[in-house]
Amino acid sequence: MNAPELALHHQRLAARVAQLRAQIQRQQAELSSDPEAESLQRALEEATATRQGLELRLRDRDREVESRRSRLKARERDLMSGRIKNPTELMKLDQEVRHLKTTLNTEEDAELELMEEQERLEKEVQRLGRTLEAERRRAAEAAPALGERIDREEAELAAATSELASTWDQLPADWQAAYRRVASRIANPVAEVVGNKCQACRVAVTSNGMQVLRRAGLIQCDNCGRILVVA
Repeated sequence: MNAPELALHHQRLAARVAQLRAQIQRQQAELSSDPEAESLQRALEEATATRQGLELRLRDRDREVESRRSRLKARERDLMSGRIKNPTELMKLDQEVRHLKTTLNTEEDAELELMEEQERLEKEVQRLGRTLEAERRRAAEAAPALGERIDREEAELAAATSELASTWDQLPADWQAAYRRVASRIANPVAEVVGNKCQACRVAVTSNGMQVLRRAGLIQCDNCGRILVVA
């Protein structure tokens, strides 16, 4: 390969090396941890804690309702016993019984809502548990294939890195200097020329520039500064 071909090949190799490194890093992270399982685990723990808190509230509410119910029965017995003869006392007792009934009905409705929420949370905990187990099985089944893929890509990365270094060593010193200079400020420092246009910025190359390119000479785009090579 001549210098322009080497420069373009080096750029493509560098991009492939970066891509492989990113892929390997992502897959190694996937192999060592499972974000989906971790998210499900957190959701399961939160739902379980919420359910447990609701169970405590429900027990407290059940005690309150039972206490209110016992008090109501006692007041109803007093009201119906015939022992209280004073009309004022009977009126007060009747009002208390009515108030206790209203309060008890409200508390029983609230208790029923808590029980319905408890049932919903129990189903959610069970669903999350099943989903978590399924995700863990999927991850365990996928691990061997993922490990093999990482091994293949690491071998490809080693080969590409070696070829990258070899290609760089074959570049003439002036091309290396120009490549470093452009790469320090622009991604992809080499641009192909197709139809007399720089494919990076779409600006036309001068006739003198095209003559240099045809001789495989070193020239940079007047607009974007990238090293130009003929496609």
